[in-house]
Amino acid sequence: MFSLYKKELKYYLNNPIGYIVVALFAAFANFLFVKDIFIVGSASMQPFFGLLPWLYLVFIPALTMRIIAEEKRTNTIEVLLTLPVSETQIVLAKFLALITMLTVALVLTLSIPVSLSFLTKMYLPEVIIGYIGALFLGAAFIGVTMFFSSQTKNQVVAFLASVIFLFFLLAVGTDFTANVLPKTLADFLSYYTPIYHLQNFVKGVVDARSLIYFISFSVVVLFLTIVNLEKRE
Repeated sequence: MFSLYKKELKYYLNNPIGYIVVALFAAFANFLFVKDIFIVGSASMQPFFGLLPWLYLVFIPALTMRIIAEEKRTNTIEVLLTLPVSETQIVLAKFLALITMLTVALVLTLSIPVSLSFLTKMYLPEVIIGYIGALFLGAAFIGVTMFFSSQTKNQVVAFLASVIFLFFLLAVGTDFTANVLPKTLADFLSYYTPIYHLQNFVKGVVDARSLIYFISFSVVVLFLTIVNLEKRE
């Protein structure tokens, strides 16, 4: 499993696509946050974490779309499935490699809290917990895109399907849905959205329910991906 993890990680580290996607994510995150500081007048990390789900909406599918779809297109998935490793190990190795790349992308945004510390007093535990929440959110999004990537040989299809699914998942937790649906239904649906549970981390609160939500979400989509690989289509 570790050799598969290294293989996937090397692909991103030896391929310009990996660097480009991670660099673009960091550039957009820093730019949009700087805009908030100078235009909106915000000197808090909360707007940054509020932007992350929408940045992830494009960034994570772009990074993840090839992870299984490309293997299917080139028929190398058949070679992987004949190795003395299980489908679970294959999926976990790919998942952990993508988590590593996501961590690198988030590390590149650490200039934001560092810069803010010169402008205002920062509560370090709140920032750390916010980043932990961002990592859990990213893991859930990676799992979703891996599932769609396992459904097709076409990377573009995997990307679009992931973006559409994640968009609706995020939209349910916005004020737009609250204004369209009855309040009781909107509140019920909102509780099951990533944005709702991310807010607990953003506030510096490690809520067991939010941890269980993100872990369960990731486990379910990874399990579905494993099941799809076991079909050996």
